[in-house]
Amino acid sequence: MTTTGHPPAARVDLTKSPAVYLVIVDDRDAYTNWAEHRREDRLPQRRVVHVERQADHPAERQLQWDELTGSCLDAGESLSVLTYTAVSHAHAAYLARREYALFNAAARMGEVIDTHLEHGGRGWVAIRTADGGSDGELYADYTDAWAAQERPERCTYLPISPLTPWTPRMCEEYLEFMTHLRHGCMAYGAPACHR
Repeated sequence: MTTTGHPPAARVDLTKSPAVYLVIVDDRDAYTNWAEHRREDRLPQRRVVHVERQADHPAERQLQWDELTGSCLDAGESLSVLTYTAVSHAHAAYLARREYALFNAAARMGEVIDTHLEHGGRGWVAIRTADGGSDGELYADYTDAWAAQERPERCTYLPISPLTPWTPRMCEEYLEFMTHLRHGCMAYGAPACHR
């Protein structure tokens, strides 16, 4: 008891220290409506169903994991449990959505490159950093690709050649790097933000 006769208030930890969070996601309806399927620059979004901080004790952690994965199995194939190191529930949900968006953008970028390579194309392509899509054109050089875009600052430009194939992982790393570069959040070559 304090001198006022009231018990001391519980201390609140205001530091945002990283912790492991368990995130239940639903990827079944990644598009918001039918029109989204038909849009050329569509951005599928992952739905975050539930987020909770992982228990500290190993036995509790296992029970927590079993309960969440069991709930997902009961609900159907579209739900899954993912783990993220984050500073809050909202940050963990953001990371889950960002990972999904980046994966889809990288897949789309790979499709754009593969389409040009299948037709024996060589030249420059403009790739939107937000969704990995393109205008479908192959340009003679960087300047032509830049000039043809409505919003050139939102694109990245790269040469297409059968001599330089792109893997999905390369596309993902490249888009993530270009997004950080565009935001101006690069610190000595490493991303300094989580946008």
